[in-house]
Amino acid sequence: MVQKEFEVKVLSSLAKVFPDRIVGRPCRFGDVARGQEVSFQVAFRYFAPRYRQKYYRIEVKSPLREYITLYRVGNVPSDLSAYPERNDRNYISTHAGLFPDPLYPMEDDHVCAAMARWRAIWVSVDVSKNIPLGKYPVEIRFYGDDGSIVATCVYHIKVHTASLPAPTLLYTQWFHCDCIADAHGVKIFSEEHWHLIGEYMQLAAKHGMNMILTPILTPPLDTAIGGERPTVQLVEIEKQSEHYTFNFSRLARFVSIAKACGIENFEISHFFTQWGAAFCPKVVASKNGKQDRIFGWDTAADSREYQNFLQQLIPALLQAFSQMGIPKKQLWFHVSDEPKLEHLPQYRISKNILQPLITDCHHIDALSDYDFYRDGLVETPVVATDHIEPYLDAKADGIWCYYCCSQCVNVANRFFSMPSSRNRIIGVQIYKYGISGFLHWGYNFYYSQYSLRKLNPYEETDGGGAFPSGDAFSVYPYRDTVIPSLRQKVFSNALEDIRLLQLLETKIGKARVIEEIDAVAGKSITFSQYPTDERFFKKLYQRVFELLEYEKNFNKE
Repeated sequence: MVQKEFEVKVLSSLAKVFPDRIVGRPCRFGDVARGQEVSFQVAFRYFAPRYRQKYYRIEVKSPLREYITLYRVGNVPSDLSAYPERNDRNYISTHAGLFPDPLYPMEDDHVCAAMARWRAIWVSVDVSKNIPLGKYPVEIRFYGDDGSIVATCVYHIKVHTASLPAPTLLYTQWFHCDCIADAHGVKIFSEEHWHLIGEYMQLAAKHGMNMILTPILTPPLDTAIGGERPTVQLVEIEKQSEHYTFNFSRLARFVSIAKACGIENFEISHFFTQWGAAFCPKVVASKNGKQDRIFGWDTAADSREYQNFLQQLIPALLQAFSQMGIPKKQLWFHVSDEPKLEHLPQYRISKNILQPLITDCHHIDALSDYDFYRDGLVETPVVATDHIEPYLDAKADGIWCYYCCSQCVNVANRFFSMPSSRNRIIGVQIYKYGISGFLHWGYNFYYSQYSLRKLNPYEETDGGGAFPSGDAFSVYPYRDTVIPSLRQKVFSNALEDIRLLQLLETKIGKARVIEEIDAVAGKSITFSQYPTDERFFKKLYQRVFELLEYEKNFNKE
């Protein structure tokens, strides 16, 4: 058999293209509603022995060309792709290696092909609500040095009449302002930093994030006991004896940027330390014209001084938000992150300090133990996906879910080493079980565990060996902006899945939608039992659009 000099394959967005292999299936067709982003990949390689690498010009031919964005899929290393002692069979690899993840902008119309090694282009089509229904080809052509076409491939998109409804799920991925400054080498709250905050927010909002972690005080998250992270406190404070005055101009700028991006819900950073709620977050104030830390690890959570501070800060904060046009129902307050059962008494103390000050606002915290919810300590629990069954059995109302590095066996997650279908399935699970929100801790955490040192996310992707790669961040710093990962794109599609299923629900009812989902899956989907083959999503979409078209035509008759 004669080896082709140049080879291309069209793949779904759920494939992963490694230099030495492709994990995923060929895919040349996709169904899509108006208002969705549909993506696919084109993998390519060449075999001419006289070159180690070769450049090809590419061209996109499509009636949808103005809605198409191309990315170059990059590879990054992972030393810890999975916990050796905690994994399952639904991983691509549990070994160290190179993994496809960052999506680099295409800066010209050329791609570099490597001899006998796969590389890939990611093609995103933003299907405007104004695009007429119909089938549209997206053709990718590769041209050689002499201008002749050496390869061509086509992906067909069928745009249906259905339009996605507005999202109802609340979604936050923790936004680390200090990491932005450090990754780009700019001063915190400099004009360069504010520009970058806007860039990171805009990318987050584009991919479905509608709530943002707002550092009223420097967030006490992933910080070593006794240590501290860079000060990103939005509220400027002046202390005179026992009296405090507050300047909310930085907060107003942060809120203004978020609103311009379409983010309208504000998640107030935690008022007590992580894993126990026993101490105060870092608080900096001006005293006699000099900046000083006034609270931190050396201050007990229930100290009289800190309670006095909160009793002055929070009413002023709520008034400031009101003046910015943010109602209380769009404010979400935290006590402490991930308390365990042994922390319940201390958590209760800290909760009782905060609760009277945030009447009519939401209280939300990530946890696993059901006792916190049963005892009425958390209004809106954000439950780990591998501990969610007691909440579902109790029919707990309005619960959220989350996963992090610990949710690494059987349940969905977004590690480099997992197939993308395991990332995307969370949307179907959230829809089926009526989950109200989703939280993930790592939008852009570029530090080692406990924030002990800065990391380059292109070199160390696993928090310095602490978290499986893919847990700590979903985006990459890039020059004076930020770029997505393929995992961010896939998760964004999962959010769109929820909205499409909600649309179908308005036509046939939720019980019937769940029946159809489980029928396509061939099993009853739970948070730990679900299809692992990427073809499930193609079949599900075909069935959803069949039902939507049937209902439309039936109602016409």
